Amino acid sequence: MTQEELITKAENLYHIGEYSQVISMIESLPEEEKSYHLLYLLALSYSDNTEGNDDDNQHHALKILENIADKGEYDLKWLYLIGKVYFTMNQEEYAIEYFDRITRIVQKDKEVAELINMQYFVDSCKESLYEKALGVIFVVLKEATKDENMNIYNIDDNKLEIFFPKYNIHLHITISCMHRSGARLDFEIIYPDNYTKTYCIDGDANTYKNGIADALNRFTSIINNELREHCK
Repeated sequence: MTQEELITKAENLYHIGEYSQVISMIESLPEEEKSYHLLYLLALSYSDNTEGNDDDNQHHALKILENIADKGEYDLKWLYLIGKVYFTMNQEEYAIEYFDRITRIVQKDKEVAELINMQYFVDSCKESLYEKALGVIFVVLKEATKDENMNIYNIDDNKLEIFFPKYNIHLHITISCMHRSGARLDFEIIYPDNYTKTYCIDGDANTYKNGIADALNRFTSIINNELREHCK
C-alpha cells in the first residue's frame, strides 16, 4: 500500500470514529513508513480515543507530537493538537503557548482566523492559570506576613487587591506574561501614610506555580526591610 493509500485509509477510519483501528494500523507499520502525516493522524487518534485510560491516550499523543515537533512547529494543525492535548491534561501553562502562537499566525489571515477560534482556549487557559496563581499568592503571602486576617478582594481576571490588617497595608497585584515556568507579577504596595511603591518581578522556576512563588518570595524579600520600617 502506498503512502497516499495509507493516509487515505487512516483518514477515512478517523472520520467514522474508528480511532482504535487507526492506532493499530499505523502502530503496526515499519518505522520508515511512518510519515509526518501518518504520525499526526496517530496522535490525533490517540487524543480522541475513548477506549482505555484517557491519561495514557493523551500521553501517547503528546509523545508522538513531540517527536515530530521539528516538522510540526509551523503547522497550524500540529500547534492546535498539541495545545489541545496539554489543555485536556490540565497543563494550561503549556497549552497557552501554542494557542497564542496560533493566534499570532491567524491574525494575518482573516479567512483562517474565522475557521480557527482560539479565543475560547486562550481565555480558558488564562482563567485556570489565574486561579492557580491566586492559590499560590494566598499561601505564600500569608506565610510571609504572618497575618492570619489577610483579605483578598476585588479579583478581576489578572488583577487582585490584598489588605493586611496587621500592618494596615494594601497591595495590588497584576499577573501577566504567563508561561510554563512562571509569570511576571506587577506589585503596587500602599502604606498607611499613602506612600506607594511599585515593583515588577519575573518569577521563574521548573513549573508555573513554582515560578509564581519565586516572584512572590523575591517580592517579600525586597520589601522586608522597608515593611519593617513603615510598620514600627
